[in-house]
Amino acid sequence: MTKQQEHYDEIERLMRESLARVESDISKQDYKDVAEYIDFGEYGVAYELLICILDRQQTGHPESLKIAGKLMGMRS
Repeated sequence: MTKQQEHYDEIERLMRESLARVESDISKQDYKDVAEYIDFGEYGVAYELLICILDRQQTGHPESLKIAGKLMGMRS
């Protein structure tokens, strides 16, 4: 496995962990939408959507989401 693939695998793991942590705080449709972006490797879009959902609901960001954002060069 290449370093680049390991990097993307870690981002995916962190995004899935983040989504699992907030599953009970967001709607089933929002969960499904974010999960679909993760499934298709659209981690940046999934990240931005999840941040938007959590901010709209005034819900804190899981640490795993913050780490994923840093790995992608984004900030939460």
